[in-house]
Amino acid sequence: MTTATDSIGTAAGTLQVHPGPWTRQAKQKAIQEETRAAFQTYFRKSVKTRNWTPWDDIPLHEMGERGHLLSDDTVTLIESFLGVEDYVGDYVEDSMVIVGKMRERRNVQLQWGAEELKHAESWELVLLHSGRRTQEELDAYRDKVAEHKWTMRENHPGLDTPLGVCVYAMVQERATYFNYDELRKRIRTEYGLPEKVTAEERTRGKQVGAAGAFKIVANDEIAHHAIFLQMFDIYKKYLPYEAFDTLFQVLGSFNMPALYLIPNESEMREALYRTKLYTPLKHGRYVANPILDALGLENKRALERAVQEAKHLPAGLGPQQVTLSRTGEWVIAMNAESPVAV
Repeated sequence: MTTATDSIGTAAGTLQVHPGPWTRQAKQKAIQEETRAAFQTYFRKSVKTRNWTPWDDIPLHEMGERGHLLSDDTVTLIESFLGVEDYVGDYVEDSMVIVGKMRERRNVQLQWGAEELKHAESWELVLLHSGRRTQEELDAYRDKVAEHKWTMRENHPGLDTPLGVCVYAMVQERATYFNYDELRKRIRTEYGLPEKVTAEERTRGKQVGAAGAFKIVANDEIAHHAIFLQMFDIYKKYLPYEAFDTLFQVLGSFNMPALYLIPNESEMREALYRTKLYTPLKHGRYVANPILDALGLENKRALERAVQEAKHLPAGLGPQQVTLSRTGEWVIAMNAESPVAV
């Protein structure tokens, strides 16, 4: 950790000292205000650009024409994602208890849940209209899913605080986006389509059949990742140690939610093994590393350093007095009269 005078040059420009001190209460208030503004921006964009329904906006009729082309492993993965998505109610319920009366966080969870509920309905429609599951089979599967309750605090370290809810969602939504986009590509291959969309698909604004459904849902997931990433960015400005320590915990033990509860867990694991759709290497390369990069860190070692050094940051510093290098080193802007090495 290094210190400087009352201003410091950074990659983002000049960092000016904010008159302090910042109390814990002041930091919490700032987090609430910035989160409220972030939610309002997110909500406005969501209802204008991603206002779709599974029954009206995914190309159902094309699924029947091509459903027989889907491999058994692909069908197993779609059904498994249906099971996982069906736990969205448990997630919202648990997270609402954790965030309590924080209105800005409650609204984020409610809107997130409203958008997520469309995903399970989409996967049911994909399986049904592809002719790979009957309505009776789908009802029986979802009834089995409903027999168990998922609680995130018991199964995922770091998820017992509003910050933890944010961090886990940030990582989980990035992972879900990756999985759905990979499955979209797999479906295109099994349909006999090129990996890149055709001119006809670009003209009409939708990909073919089940690939189109996965593209629409994946757009939701990356948008969800973005709002939780923005919220984490707010937390790290005001509570850097807590933010990065929670991120370190979540990344170190992350797993996709409720996989062990779905009725076809063993079949899903076998399908994942055969298809290599989602592996530890892919998780690091396409989920963890992009998150760290977006947060201004070059790798996990930089995250470890950021956590360790953040312990020694003075409690009264505000966001204009401290910045983080890509290697995980904190730089503090102090008064010119008393530069101190930490």
